[in-house]
Amino acid sequence: MHPTITQVSSVSRRVHLILVSILLGGLLVVASGCGPSDPVQAIREEIAAGDLDSALESIRALLEEKPDDAELLFLYGQILVKTGQPGLAEWPLRKAMTDPVWFERAAGLAATVEMAGGNFENAADLYARILEADPDNLKVRIQRANACAKSPQLFREALAEVDRILASNPDELGAYKPRILAYLGLNEPEKAEEAMKELGERIAASEDSESPIHGWYCATMAIFASDSGDEALAAERWADCEARFPSNANVVLKSIEFHRKRDELERALEVAEAAFSSDAEDASNYRHTVAELLRLVGRPEEGEALLREVAEDEEETPLNRSAAWLALTDHFKATGDLEAAADALEHALAIAQKTMGPQPDLLFALADLLIQIGEPDRALELTSQMTVASHRSLVRARVAQIRHQYAKALKLYEEATRLWPENPYAPYHAAGAAMAIGRFDRAFQNYLLSIRVEDGATDARFRAARLLAAEGRFEPAIEMLGTGEGGKTLDAQLFLIEIATRARGAGVGVNAAHRLSKTQPDLFGVAIEAAVRGRGEIDDRETAWAIIEPLLTDRLPTVNLIPILRAGLDWVADEKIERLRPLVEKIAADQPDQAEAQEIMGMLLERSGRSEEAAERYRKALELDPDRSGTLFRLARLEAAGNPEEAAELVERGIKAAEAAEKPFDSRLFMAAISQLPDPAIVRSLLESALAYDPANGRLALELARNLDANEGDPERIVRLASRAIRFHVAEEEAVALRDHARERI
Repeated sequence: MHPTITQVSSVSRRVHLILVSILLGGLLVVASGCGPSDPVQAIREEIAAGDLDSALESIRALLEEKPDDAELLFLYGQILVKTGQPGLAEWPLRKAMTDPVWFERAAGLAATVEMAGGNFENAADLYARILEADPDNLKVRIQRANACAKSPQLFREALAEVDRILASNPDELGAYKPRILAYLGLNEPEKAEEAMKELGERIAASEDSESPIHGWYCATMAIFASDSGDEALAAERWADCEARFPSNANVVLKSIEFHRKRDELERALEVAEAAFSSDAEDASNYRHTVAELLRLVGRPEEGEALLREVAEDEEETPLNRSAAWLALTDHFKATGDLEAAADALEHALAIAQKTMGPQPDLLFALADLLIQIGEPDRALELTSQMTVASHRSLVRARVAQIRHQYAKALKLYEEATRLWPENPYAPYHAAGAAMAIGRFDRAFQNYLLSIRVEDGATDARFRAARLLAAEGRFEPAIEMLGTGEGGKTLDAQLFLIEIATRARGAGVGVNAAHRLSKTQPDLFGVAIEAAVRGRGEIDDRETAWAIIEPLLTDRLPTVNLIPILRAGLDWVADEKIERLRPLVEKIAADQPDQAEAQEIMGMLLERSGRSEEAAERYRKALELDPDRSGTLFRLARLEAAGNPEEAAELVERGIKAAEAAEKPFDSRLFMAAISQLPDPAIVRSLLESALAYDPANGRLALELARNLDANEGDPERIVRLASRAIRFHVAEEEAVALRDHARERI
């Protein structure tokens, strides 16, 4: 999916934070001995009643009078944590720690927040400070060992902490988990295995069968088997763990992950449902896991109903209801119903704001969704409520961009990047705005900035590589895609195969296709198609045929053969077409309800001069799949002479289909489709639409410049378009002539 202005999984993480805060609710301090007139006691009662919004207002008012009151500061930080605002809780908790009476409680909660946020070094430091005051606190020492075991900088300290624990408490099973994790982190598998063996012996001799370490040990042994490549043993161990520890989080979540990797979704669902039956408390989050898996196995309505049970239950706690609405938000996003997702998020936001105070992240996420569903005015209205300046700038920038106010959008994105430098989406979208107005150097630098901030968060690496390739800089483009997380997407891998084949020869592309097929066998055909396209784009039809010919066998699976045949029909010379006919006809006959099969039959008929029959096949393909951009262009090409109005509509649909799928469209097919249209104004309009979607396409820029020049168009626009064609090395001689002629008219 095209990146939005919020992080893709922000709502899911929000669910997690709310659930964590539910668990932290057990830490609420209720002191005794204070009369009802005590304002702090009134706050405690508000907290106990779940009226956190009122409690926050009361605490803030009291803190103005007593800014150094440690208990008020602790309660303030605690409520901020419970309401999903852990970042704001740091200051009051740190200040509360200066009071010896409240130090341990405040430091413990601050450490828990640091752990939840992945700041393990900070958590370890806080636990160490507690241990300085209370060195015999076994629980805190175990917590510190676990924090150290999760930080690459503190693996050795984790082992030292474990030694201290076992020296005074030799039977403490909880010390073994951080020891094993630390050894694994240090790449000392033999010592980790030895520690696992010792833990197994201790567990066998232990009478404490309820300890969570039992489930963790069972899950870890299963993971070890899987990591060692023994899938049969891993499956056997997971089955044992699932039976013995049906609701243990370590077992359930890792077991589900194991089954999902093996595409055993039904089995993963069984595990999740068993866990939910054993522990149906919403804090376990098993309800949400079951709902997600129901969607993945093709039962989304049941998943939705399961979440609505809590979301719409007025007797449920506000926290549970808000978390359920957030889970529904993710559910609807996954099913493609963004309007329902926005509605669910509005419900979650309303509940959270009423009971927990301001929710800047949810407000931002809602504005993002409103932009996606075409309600920018409502998104802008929300900016007046936003307390985070970078959120306001991003929303306003995105709205300006979709309204084609690109210069304004660029300024707002620049402001957002300054305010929120660790966000990869502002520079990414700024690059899109810069591309739209032909500022390609600026766009490239913004893509690089997005990559530096968080590689893989967006497809910036892919887009930067496409820009390099459009300029003929294939080696830098290959290097761009060959490194980093952002080069691992399917689109990036296929484009890498295409440009590597174009720049380095057929062998490179074919070898890359075979490598890809080892892990994803169904992608072999589209990888070969990409390689053929790489040679076809430079009119090397002989090499294109050399790639295809050895693969023309019905022994290949149909899923791979179809794209190979499509590549042949697109790129090989006329005299080779008969060699493709038997396979194409067989697939079309065997797959009458498969759009791709009907499309390649249409392509064969078209290349055989049977245009009317070809058009019928294309129509059949579009009945089966109406959003096939290439098929729409192919049909438009055949309809252009006899029915230009319908052809223009088909071309427009093809552009919109590519945009909706967020895929590059085939400009070669597009150009062929518009070449026979008689009305230059319609052609110009279609070219404008196409160039708006693919601004670095020199072919489109040159054709639009030709159209404007022939029809006395704006000479300044012609200069810009011709310059764009020159930059991207398209008919440079003609483009220079067009540019110079237009300059004379200015």
